[in-house]
Amino acid sequence: MKKILLTAMLVLCTMLASAQTEISETFDLEDHAYLLSLLFDADTFSAEGEALWEPYTYADELLANLSDDGWMHTRLDTLLFYTAFDIERAVAIFETVHYERGVISDCHACGAQISVAIFDKTEHGRWSIERFAKHLTSLGGGGYGGEIGLAQLGENQTCLSLEMSWMGQGVYAEFLSFLNLEDLERVFNLVIHEDNMGVLGEASDRTYSFDRAIQLLPTVETVTGWWEFDLVTQGTQPDNDVERAVPANTVERYAFNWETGTYMKVCP
Repeated sequence: MKKILLTAMLVLCTMLASAQTEISETFDLEDHAYLLSLLFDADTFSAEGEALWEPYTYADELLANLSDDGWMHTRLDTLLFYTAFDIERAVAIFETVHYERGVISDCHACGAQISVAIFDKTEHGRWSIERFAKHLTSLGGGGYGGEIGLAQLGENQTCLSLEMSWMGQGVYAEFLSFLNLEDLERVFNLVIHEDNMGVLGEASDRTYSFDRAIQLLPTVETVTGWWEFDLVTQGTQPDNDVERAVPANTVERYAFNWETGTYMKVCP
């Protein structure tokens, strides 16, 4: 009986090892069609090179932009490359956009659904996938996504930067977020510009406009490995107590906090 159980265990281990080997994929990042077909279970493509796929789960239907033709339309937006801890890495950004009657919907509040895949380069020059976040976030407006790039916030700390603008009731604003590429969690959000000139114009005492910028401090040594930075604000901001705009010129220091996994303001 013990021999039978031992044999069965060996067979099971062999099957598991074989299964792990079979699902191990390497990718040629220049083969965009293969990336899209594998990650989004698509076998049909549009003339524009978009992967056409059906929502297999209820979550897909809730989170993605199902077009009126019954398909999800997903395309590779960009490939970004960086190095961390001497490992070459790549980030593939995918957009799922919404079509109505054959054209992308220009709904003011409608952006694109963003999916992200992260790869490490193998010793053979191909790429192995490390993580894939489907429908990670919505970004942009007018049917299209916003600006996506990389931001280095430490010697080996690189983040995905997501930038978009928004106009509502005469107030115009631009937003910037940073996502940690190790876990795709947000480490910092900020409004980099805001003004209400669309409501009041430039002549009113209540008209305000401010800009914010991050000044990295790579020469300041930190125990976390993440650089500290100064958040510099210049311009004016509303003050409801006096019903007019007041100066908004400040410099605030921020440092990475391991407990929260985010940047937090340093108390003076």
